[in-house]
Amino acid sequence: MLDPDHTAEQAIRETAYFMWEREGRPDGRAESHWQRAAAHFASPLTRNDEPLDDQEKILAGQADVNMTALLTKDVFGG
Repeated sequence: MLDPDHTAEQAIRETAYFMWEREGRPDGRAESHWQRAAAHFASPLTRNDEPLDDQEKILAGQADVNMTALLTKDVFGG
């Protein structure tokens, strides 16, 4: 059976990673990215910060993803 705490933590971890990637992989911002990612999942109806990108929308379970753009996006190291 899936552990809800582990699943939520994994979603936050992946969202924080995508934020880090989007910002150019800056050093020393891990806690900031984690807090922002956690806030996206904690209160999606009340947040007023920056919008999610398509990768983050997928992790958050949102349906308004531009899948074509996401699949043709350049990938680092690829």
